[in-house]
Amino acid sequence: MSVPAIASASAKAGASASAQAGAKAGAPAKAQARDEENLHFAQRILNLPVLLFAVAFALAFLPRRMEDRARMSPIWALLVVYVFILAFFQYKLSGRPENRTAAKDVASVVFIFCIFWNLVTSKLDLFPFVFVPAPENVFWVYVEQWDYILSGLGRSMFLLVSGFFSSIIVAITLGIAVGWIPRLRNAVFPITKTISTVPALIYGPYIVAIMPTFTSASVLILFCGVFWSTFMNMINRVGTIDRRIIDTAKVLNVNTPTMIFRVILPYSLPRIINDMSVSLSISVMTLTAAENVGANIGMGRYVSRALAYANYTQAIAGIFFIAVVITILQYFVARLKKATVKWNY
Repeated sequence: MSVPAIASASAKAGASASAQAGAKAGAPAKAQARDEENLHFAQRILNLPVLLFAVAFALAFLPRRMEDRARMSPIWALLVVYVFILAFFQYKLSGRPENRTAAKDVASVVFIFCIFWNLVTSKLDLFPFVFVPAPENVFWVYVEQWDYILSGLGRSMFLLVSGFFSSIIVAITLGIAVGWIPRLRNAVFPITKTISTVPALIYGPYIVAIMPTFTSASVLILFCGVFWSTFMNMINRVGTIDRRIIDTAKVLNVNTPTMIFRVILPYSLPRIINDMSVSLSISVMTLTAAENVGANIGMGRYVSRALAYANYTQAIAGIFFIAVVITILQYFVARLKKATVKWNY
């Protein structure tokens, strides 16, 4: 046999041995990955929230003692809520490992509350049904009045977006301008600090009285509720920026627009978005209070009207709905921060 043939045969034998060794080495890794996948699947199915979901789901089908003295709604809306909570929990459970424990704890607390609520109201009838309605009656409100609730949501979102974002834009613009000029900052900041301590709800009825329409009055109330605190924080933030950053930019002979849009605004952006979460909650609170003054439709008006007529079932449904809306808005703010801000200080 020639030398090239011997070398070729040796190479083939070496490749075959390497492939067999790689296959033997890869088999335990694949088995370990399969075992980890099975363990993760078991952890998603065999856990406390799933057990509590099963208990809550089964409890909904038991006889209802409250039915003897109150009109009871069908239970399928309540079951849909249970399924949605479980689906959301499973979605969170498939995320990062450090968030799984918190997801289990939150889901467990929610299902324990639902079980307790259903047990003491619908099943045992321990409280007056007028003041403490059964959960199936509360969630059935969304089925009966979904069109009215969504109309109120659309109206409230229009007012909220108009007042909130206009105030944020104006407050940031004026805050940068005032904070950048020391003399103007020293003159305006004390006045702004004083005005920002007065809640917009105090002078809300006066704004409703002087404005031509309720829409313009609501937008102005929301604007004032967010503007003064954001304006004050922006002035303070620009005025207390690290002087080394400003001096370094001045050494590079940057012009004023570049200083504002490439230095000051990026420096302030993380805290601006952090403050948006608090400002958003304040805006929703201000909006619900403003709707009580002169609105015919809206999320806050829905709750206040239900309370005025002692319809606590609709009132609780409205409160839950507002809480879900605020949570969704806060989620979008968090996503906005994650997408736009890649730095912090």
